[in-house]
Amino acid sequence: MWNNWKKTFVLVIITSMFIILALGCGNQETPKEDSGASSYPLRPITIIEPWGAQSWGFLQAQELAEALEPILGVRVLVEAKPGGASSVGTKYVADARPDGYTLLHGWVAGLVQVPLLEEDPGYDVFEDFELLCYFAESPVVAITKSDAPWNTVAEFIDYVKANPDRRFGFSGGPALSVHSIFGGQIFADAGIDVTGVWYDDAAAAGAAMIAGDVDVAFDSFASLERYGDQVKAIGVLSDERYAGFEDVPTIKEQGVQAPTVPSWGAMLAPKGLPDEVRDKLNDALKQVIGSKEFQDRIFNNMKWYVKYKDGEELKAFIKDNMEQMKIPIERVKAEQ
Repeated sequence: MWNNWKKTFVLVIITSMFIILALGCGNQETPKEDSGASSYPLRPITIIEPWGAQSWGFLQAQELAEALEPILGVRVLVEAKPGGASSVGTKYVADARPDGYTLLHGWVAGLVQVPLLEEDPGYDVFEDFELLCYFAESPVVAITKSDAPWNTVAEFIDYVKANPDRRFGFSGGPALSVHSIFGGQIFADAGIDVTGVWYDDAAAAGAAMIAGDVDVAFDSFASLERYGDQVKAIGVLSDERYAGFEDVPTIKEQGVQAPTVPSWGAMLAPKGLPDEVRDKLNDALKQVIGSKEFQDRIFNNMKWYVKYKDGEELKAFIKDNMEQMKIPIERVKAEQ
C-alpha cells in the first residue's frame, strides 16, 4: 500500500509541474509578426530608372541611392527599365505593390508629355502615384558652333529669314524630348522652316551640330563643358538665368516666346503607401536632396540643378508643365 501511495504522490507532483509549466508558457507573449510599416524598411529598396543605364537619370539615381542607404539602413538599388519615352518604367511602378520597396525616378517625358500625347498611357499621374518630391532639373539650352554668325536664338531666326534659299536644321535628340519639342515650337512660332533631325539623346544632338549636320542643338549646360571652345550658348529656355551660367541670356530676354519647362526628374511611389512608410521616405529624401553637399556634387559632376520640392509643390509643378506643353504637343500630334 505504501508503495502505491508513494507512486500516486509522485505522479501528482509531476502532473502539477507540467500544468504549471504549461500555464507559464501560455502567459508568455507570442512574438508578433512584423506589420510592415512600423519596421520599414527591412529589405533592399529598388529605384526604377525609366531611361537607360548610361543616361543622366541613371547616374543621378545611383547618387541618390548611395546617399539614402545610411539613412534608411538598407541597400538601395537602381534598375533601368527604359522604353516608350520613359513610360515603360513609369507604368511598371504604377502597377507595383505600394509597400515602399519599389520607387520611381519619374521624368517630365513620362509624367507630362506621354499623358498629353496618348489617350491612355496605362497610368494616371495623379491617381496612380504618391508624388514624393522633385529631384533635379536641367534647362533646355540652345547651342551652336562658336564661329556661327549668330549669337542668340533671335539672331538665328533673323538669319534664317534673311537666307530663304538655304536649308537649316536643328535637333534636340529624340523627336519627343522637351529639347526637340520646344525647339520646333520656337521655329514654328517664328514662321521659319528649320528641319528637325532626331537622334537617341540630346547629347547626340550636340555631336551632330559639331559635325555640321544641324545648325542649332537644343541640349544642356553640360555640353558647353563637353565641347569647350567649339560651341557657344545662344539662349536658355527659362524665365531667369541659371547660377554658374549667368552669361547665357534667356530666350525671354531676346523677345522669343517658348515654353520654359526644363528636363526634370522627381521621386514617386505606387499609390497607397502606408502613412509611416511615406513619412520615412519623405524625411530621407528631403535630408538628401535638400543637402547642399549633395546638390553641389550633382552640379559639379553633371551640371544638373538639384532642387527639393515636396509632393504638393510637385503636383502644382506638373500641372503647370501640362498647361505649358499643351500647344507644343498638339503641334506634334498634327505633324505625325
